[in-house]
Amino acid sequence: MQYARKLQKVGAGTLTVSLPSRWVKSRGLTAGQIVELSEMADGSLRISTEAVKAPKHTAITFDAAKFQDRNLLGRLIVGAYLQGAEEIKIFSGEGLTADLQNVINETLDMLPGVEVVEQTYRRIIAQSFIDPNRFPIEALLKRIQVMLTSILNNLSEAVRTGKKSIIEDIRRIENKIDELYFLCVRQIFIDVKTKSQVERAPEHFLTAIGDRLVVRALEEMADSVRMAADETAMLDENTPAHVRQRLSKLIEYVQVLLGKTMKAFFSLDITLANEIIETSRREFGEHISFSDFFTSERNDAGLAVVLRNIIWDMINLVRNCKIIAEVTINRFVRTPSRLVEMEIY
Repeated sequence: MQYARKLQKVGAGTLTVSLPSRWVKSRGLTAGQIVELSEMADGSLRISTEAVKAPKHTAITFDAAKFQDRNLLGRLIVGAYLQGAEEIKIFSGEGLTADLQNVINETLDMLPGVEVVEQTYRRIIAQSFIDPNRFPIEALLKRIQVMLTSILNNLSEAVRTGKKSIIEDIRRIENKIDELYFLCVRQIFIDVKTKSQVERAPEHFLTAIGDRLVVRALEEMADSVRMAADETAMLDENTPAHVRQRLSKLIEYVQVLLGKTMKAFFSLDITLANEIIETSRREFGEHISFSDFFTSERNDAGLAVVLRNIIWDMINLVRNCKIIAEVTINRFVRTPSRLVEMEIY
């Protein structure tokens, strides 16, 4: 039922509106009680007689006896964490074998803020002690960027100097990036669930979609660096100095592109984002071949395979930069500016 009410001015600048008496009586409201106003996506207001409840504690339970594939169980545990579960329970009436317990514990160890609070022969209970308010998504993205820049720099040095010890540092940092990736995705899901409780404007959800694409692209970049590091370990002392120098320069160039990509993303610089997209298309597009980077090295089959794989990893990294640049441009279109005028009918 619709009601029409005239706005009344009270005081210098306060507007009030009376509530329909029929509605007030049906809700059992009296003077002094608190009602909640929620702004809807279409600009209307919704009046609620009860405060929006905080998200409830979420516990997800898995019966390990029903999973023949341990890897599937591990992925479901990760999925439960990403979806924001505060408690994860794994049990088996037949008992959890030592091997299965090791698989479960290794999976839980990958998840930031998760601790095993109970472990017996038949069940494992883990809880998340992460406070979502302490980890803003933008701060997590910036932290991943810093670590990604660090391992790219390490990769360039490992290629140039041949120091194998640097490669192990890259693997260690990449594992930390994976952990931050899990935490960032979890934060995105929790943020969306929290905002959906009050049904705010859809802009927040569109932002969440973009953030999800960006964090996935960053995680895939880290994977590319690690794979390139593994290939670098196969370069021996006979690798020509000019090959190492050329490859190192390529990695440094990609590192610069990453810096520009994230600068464009955080500042909504569409000119810089467009530059990244054009560079990706022009210099790392589908037409690129091994001979565009190395020519005479094709005669050494072993070296050529290693170089090709490293180059392919760098190409994948740049193409993920392109994805982030596209998110930047799409986000800019939704932001009021002198370049974009939006009307909604």
